[in-house]
Order: sequence, then structure tokens, then C-alpha cells
Amino acid sequence: MRATLSAAALCLLLASPALAIRPDECEQQRALFPKDWNDVTKEKPLFYCWSHYSGALRVTLGAVDDKGRRLLSLVPLEEHRANAKQDKSKDVFRIWLDKEQADRLQQGKYFATITRQRESCWIRGALSGPDDGKEDSVFFMDNVNPKSDGADAGSFYNKAPRFSVFQGDAYECEPIK
Repeated sequence: MRATLSAAALCLLLASPALAIRPDECEQQRALFPKDWNDVTKEKPLFYCWSHYSGALRVTLGAVDDKGRRLLSLVPLEEHRANAKQDKSKDVFRIWLDKEQADRLQQGKYFATITRQRESCWIRGALSGPDDGKEDSVFFMDNVNPKSDGADAGSFYNKAPRFSVFQGDAYECEPIK
């Protein structure tokens, strides 16, 4: 019994305390992003992506920061055209990429990341905004455009389909020249 109590006491002493969340955690996270969340005027457009059901996006990359990171932005568009204007009624989704991620994205290689909405606050693995029911979204891009298996349907219906995904909808993406 004494050995069991000693072992339990030792475990309590060795256990690491729970990491406390700073009172201003969400504000500190938000400060890592541009003050004007939706301003992408200085970013380089890389890809135009469109979905049958969910509209169109422009994928852009910001300049390299002092740590070698670049800001990825998914910019909602007003129309289904590569040169369409930004839809200002919708917020941009953003995330910082390290050099390797940015290189893969620019090359149009198989790429996936989570993107943040304007009010995101990530605490202990929760990827969402301030209890608004919205969740941050995974952006997945596979820019290979394979030939369709059959003449009567697009490559989306291939046995091994390859396409991009954002917010649960399939997208096709092409480089902006």
C-alpha cells in the first residue's frame, strides 16, 4: 500500500502542469496577420480555381517575411473568370506557409493545408472562430488534370479522380499566367 501511494505521489510530481492559455491568446494570433484582413493587393496571384457549386477563388501568395514564410490567401471572386474582381462581401481565408509549403504550392504539386477565417482562434487543437458555428477549412489542391476515363463524363468521375477541394466542394484549378 505504501509503495502504491509513493508511486502515485511521484506520478503527481512528475506530471506536467496544464499549459495555460494567455488571456489575450486570440488577439495575439490575429496580430500575426494583416490588419486589413481582406487586402490582397500586394500578393501574387498563382491559381484560379472554380467549383460548379461554390463559385470561384484566386489563390495568392504574399511576400516572404523575415522568417522565410509567405502568406497564402484564398480570395473569393465575383464571377467564374480568372480576372474577376474580388468578392468584397466575403472574407478571404489565410494561412502562413513555410518555404517548403510555398514552393510546393507554386509548383502546383499535391498540396493541403488548413486555412483560417478572420475571427479564428486556435486553442488546444480547436480550429474555429468565436463560437459562431463556422469552422476553418482545409484547402487541398491537386493540379494534375487527367484525361477522363470515358467520353461522356469529366475526370471527376474517373476511377482515380484528381481534383482540388475547399469547404467540402470539388474545384478545378489552373495557373494564372
